[in-house]
Amino acid sequence: MFQNQFQIIIQSGSPEIEKIVHTIDLPEDSEVVLTTVADYHEVWNEDMIDTAVIIDGKTDDLPEMSREKGLVVYLLSVDEMGAVKQEQLAKADMLWVMPGARYQKDLLAIYYKKLLLFMKDVADNRKQKICFNTLIDSLPDLIWFKDRKGAHLIVNNGFCGAVEKTKEQIYKKGHYYIWDIPKEEYEQGDYVCLESEDIVMEARTTCLFDENVKTKGGMRLFKTYKSPLIDANQEIFGTCGFAHDVTELQNISKELSIVLNSLPFAVVIEDPKGIVISVNPEFLRYFPNEKLGEGQSFADWKRKLLEEKSVKNGENIEIELNEGEDKTVLLYREAPVIDVFGEALGKIDIFRDITIEKKFGEQTLYAATTDFLTGLNNRRSLFLYLEEKKSCRQMTIITLDLDNFKQVNDMYGHKEGDRALVETSRLLKECFPEDFIARLGGDEFIVVQSRRITKDELQKEVGHMMETMHAYYNTDEKFSRMTVSAGAAYSIIDTGLEHEIENLMQRSDKALYKAKESGKAKYVFLD
Repeated sequence: MFQNQFQIIIQSGSPEIEKIVHTIDLPEDSEVVLTTVADYHEVWNEDMIDTAVIIDGKTDDLPEMSREKGLVVYLLSVDEMGAVKQEQLAKADMLWVMPGARYQKDLLAIYYKKLLLFMKDVADNRKQKICFNTLIDSLPDLIWFKDRKGAHLIVNNGFCGAVEKTKEQIYKKGHYYIWDIPKEEYEQGDYVCLESEDIVMEARTTCLFDENVKTKGGMRLFKTYKSPLIDANQEIFGTCGFAHDVTELQNISKELSIVLNSLPFAVVIEDPKGIVISVNPEFLRYFPNEKLGEGQSFADWKRKLLEEKSVKNGENIEIELNEGEDKTVLLYREAPVIDVFGEALGKIDIFRDITIEKKFGEQTLYAATTDFLTGLNNRRSLFLYLEEKKSCRQMTIITLDLDNFKQVNDMYGHKEGDRALVETSRLLKECFPEDFIARLGGDEFIVVQSRRITKDELQKEVGHMMETMHAYYNTDEKFSRMTVSAGAAYSIIDTGLEHEIENLMQRSDKALYKAKESGKAKYVFLD
């Protein structure tokens, strides 16, 4: 495993033992520095590690060594054994007894081989312990090992920092002492791991717990993994644990939940497979009949919703719920949830209520493009419409105004004049239900036809309009002097071309002027 170098000191009056041990194969990953001296004090150092002192023959001066540092080996013949005091023998870690010949090569080789293997095990175990302690102390989480009764045997620095005690203070102490909790409170409280060790030992496998622990800094939430310690005989001799403090993460999760639940729009969070992770109360308010909850498929539900109730408005997707006065419009957005590595963790779906915005927008657009008095399109709306239709196959423009309208205003006031304009607008809608109608200002109106129509059909429609209006005006004494004059012009273009709108309007105006000039209540068409 680890590379080891061992110091072997032989105190002997004979070179035979060194010759023999030189022939022995060394354990893997091991080196030996072999020194033979007449007196081990010549090279002895109390700080020596991975050292063995072999005392060849009877002596009254055996060194005392810590097993962590080295070993004392006493090499004696059978006769010498009887002459050595028991206190001296007790100081030796190993006894090499030689029956018969002083240096039996085979037996000495066996003794020496076992010595090296034992020293290697001791050195490897010491280094493994260093690796183990370095590893657990380098982790910020809490790590501990307990015996069957719950006494702490090994803990890491993270554990010491959490309880504000040293490893020496923690050794073989129980939970209530370590966490400074009165025993009575510990036994009655629900914020400590009272039964988790028993659960782990009974299950004989690793278990995960959420444990609330009372610390000097307040309550903390730990995500705790606990495992049983099982020996070679399959007997449980204790437990070990690893605890990660998730208090701050839990607080963040709570804060996010509060934010999510307080948002004024519907929100759903889904995982990469389209499974619901979280739904806020606003979603349930807009979709009360949809029993969507954690773990259910949101992707299928969303697909069906977008197919049945969505409309595309430019780059926006709008969801229309209900109809009529109860109609609700939601603006739908989705965005990926990305982790720190740029990987998608899922999606967040947002449905924002834009009903009022839509209504306000429609009202604003209506006000901007509609004549306030008559409800017809205004001049701005006219030019938007002409721009939109400039590539249609045929376009006809009919311009008209009211003859003698000023007299109505002068004789009966603006109120009656306004009524005349309103009624004229109503009659225009009745006469040209398929066409675009606008009031240009004052008593001037315009009708735009983007449909195919012949000259005869056009004359017939305009004639019907004039007859309808004159008949209505004659039924009202205040309007009886009014008539209508109209001028019309149209153009037909090939595919890929555009109408000369300005020229067409000028010709329509010119036709109206000629109708007025010829005695009013007339209609002129410029071919």
